[in-house]
Order: sequence, then C-alpha cells, then structure tokens
Amino acid sequence: MNNCENQNPCNSIEDLIKMVESAKSVPQWQQCLTGDTQPDVFQKLIQGVGYCVGMGVEGHIAEFGTMTGRTAVVLAQALSFFTSIYGFSDKAHNIAPRKLCLFDSFKGLPKVLNDVDSASPHVVSGVWSEGTCIGLTKDDLMTFCSRLYPKDRIEIFDGWFIDTLPSIEKESRFALVHIDCDLYESTIQVLDYFFQNKLFADGCALFFDDWNCNRASPDFGERRAWGECLAKYHVRFSDCGEYGITGHKMILHG
Repeated sequence: MNNCENQNPCNSIEDLIKMVESAKSVPQWQQCLTGDTQPDVFQKLIQGVGYCVGMGVEGHIAEFGTMTGRTAVVLAQALSFFTSIYGFSDKAHNIAPRKLCLFDSFKGLPKVLNDVDSASPHVVSGVWSEGTCIGLTKDDLMTFCSRLYPKDRIEIFDGWFIDTLPSIEKESRFALVHIDCDLYESTIQVLDYFFQNKLFADGCALFFDDWNCNRASPDFGERRAWGECLAKYHVRFSDCGEYGITGHKMILHG
C-alpha cells in the first residue's frame, strides 16, 4: 500500500464520509471543505469511486472544474480508501494504477461567447460571468490532494478545457468523470472530445454537478450539452438519477 493508504483512518464508507465532513473544522482544510456542498454530493461521489474500483471499471478519475477543491479532495480520499480495500479487483482486471486528473483554468469562468450561454438564466442574472467561480490555485490544489493520494498519481491540467483536452494521452480511459463546467460551451467541449476520442470506459460513472442550474431547462448548460451528445453519438447509458440539489449521475455503456 502507498503512504496515503497506510495513513487512511477509514474502515468503512461511513467512516470516510464522517472524515470528510469533520475535516471542515480543521484549519488547513477550510479553503477546500467549506461552503454549502451537501453531504449527499460527497456520498454519491464516494460511492461512485467505490463502484469503479470495486467493479473493475477501467481507467482514471477526472474532474472538470475544481474551484474550491472540495470534491477533488473527496475524490482523492475515496481513491486512496477504495484502492486499499478493493485493490485485488484492479489486479484481477489488470487495471494499472489510477490517476486523479484535475482540470481547471484557475482563472474562474471564461468570457461568455456562445449564444446558448448568453441567453441562459444564470448568465443573464450575473450569477455566472467572466472570472466568477474562481477557487484554489493549482499549487494549493495539489497540496491538499497529495496529502490523501500519491502525488505522482495526480495530474493537474491548468488552462481552458479547449486547450488542455488534447494533452490527455490518447490511449487513456476514464472510469469516473465529474463535470462541474457550469457553462454549456465548456461542457460540450469536454463531452464532445471524450466521445469523439472514446475516452469514456465501458461502465464509466458520469456526474453532472450543475444539471439543475438554469431552472433545469434542457435548453441550457449541462443538460443541453448532454442532449446534443446523445443525438450525435447514440449513447447507451443508465440514468442513475439526481443527487443533492443540482447533480445528476449516468453510467455509460460501450
């Protein structure tokens, strides 16, 4: 086991959730574990990682849009925990050590240039605008996550998604992808690139953080991007339903 696994104080999923929640009171974690993120969001992501590792879903874990680092830290701790107890599954399925791949501009949201986003309620209201949703620096994000998961298995992609997506190794596959892209344009860039390059593994758990934003309209944001990809790529998937206030989960097949 790696150093993170040796230091893991968790013996169950319940312990893991309690650890993440209690960490909010520890000063060095306050930047990435404060705010109104609901326990259900943490729990669903933790269970998603457990499913991927336990069921032998091929590939790495990715998050698009790290902001405060709360969910990135949860993913890092969950990876450490489930690798320590389900490592035999990865060996049985001949799965290489999993990376945690984190994508963010570290500048907040980009300038809105797309007509779909320009008309969306969150942009019109000013909730989403250029430079909002800025959070941890790249270095701080690495510092927090590498306390929980080996640093050499964490890769941070600094820049706009359209520029960093081509940096992904072509032979890569992803077992879990957390989409926290907010805007339609950012989301469609990620989804289209992943489908076009066959980066989603069979059984990939796909989480949408902002599914119900923009009054849950299918005309905007992550919902619109997903709908367009369904039509374009004829996606086979299982709808796993909502979590928290804004989130939604799918599992992709084939």
